[in-house]
Amino acid sequence: FMDDKIATSVVDSNQVEMPFRTTKGKSLIDPKVPLVIWLDGGSASASEVLAGALHDQCRGVIMGSNSFGKGLIQAVYGLKNGTGLVLTVAKYVTPNGTNIQGSGITPDISVKLPMLLVPGISSDTSKVSFKDTATIADRCACPAIEN
Repeated sequence: FMDDKIATSVVDSNQVEMPFRTTKGKSLIDPKVPLVIWLDGGSASASEVLAGALHDQCRGVIMGSNSFGKGLIQAVYGLKNGTGLVLTVAKYVTPNGTNIQGSGITPDISVKLPMLLVPGISSDTSKVSFKDTATIADRCACPAIEN
C-alpha cells in the first residue's frame, strides 16, 4: 500500500524508538488509488498499526468508530512447570508518534458501521458517502513526517 515509508515505530521501556519501513518498489496498489479503512471496537493490534500507518502517511481515510487500542508488544515464555509468563516489552506508535495503546485509532469520518450481513463481516456500504471520503482524502494535510 505504501512505497518506502515508515509504517510504525516500536518503542521499548527505555524509550528507544525503532522505525519499521515498508519495502521499496513493492507496493501492490498504485499510490493514486484511494483507500478507505474501516475500523471499530473490534479492530485491534495489527489492524490498528496498518490503519495508523495509512492514515499518518496520507495514504488512506479512516471511517467507522474508534478501534480497540491494543498497541503493546508482548513476549510469551513457557516455563518448565507448564505455565507461562507474558511480559510487555514494547509498544507500537504510528508514524506521527500516536500511541495506540488504550486509546486506539480515531477515524476521520465517524459513522456507525452498517448492519452486519454476515456475523463478523460488514459489507453494506449503502450508507457511506464516498463523496465525503474523497473530499477528506483530497484535503489530507499531513504534518511533515521524517521518512
